[in-house]
Amino acid sequence: MSPIYCVRLLFEWGGGSVWCGNEAAIARFDVGPIEGKLPLMKATLTSLAELSAWHDKALDWSDPSGLSPWNSDEFKRFESAASSMQRKLQSELGCEYVVVYEPLG
Repeated sequence: MSPIYCVRLLFEWGGGSVWCGNEAAIARFDVGPIEGKLPLMKATLTSLAELSAWHDKALDWSDPSGLSPWNSDEFKRFESAASSMQRKLQSELGCEYVVVYEPLG
């Protein structure tokens, strides 16, 4: 069976980490962050929330246009954890989904 729903693991400032990636997903889940609408284990949702909170520490909230407080090692650690989460999501969601990670840019 081909994947029906494309979802994007994409961290946004202030929350949200899983978003629709195709029309089929939008038709089923609507717009905005959808992690709470997916058939995910509670532990996975907790891990997503932790990753989102970690992601938000990459922004200097007192000077958003300034440099990140993270060094290159912290960015690498985050990207590694996010890539692991992409694989976990794909495993949990199964063959009806394709999970695409969009790295920090």
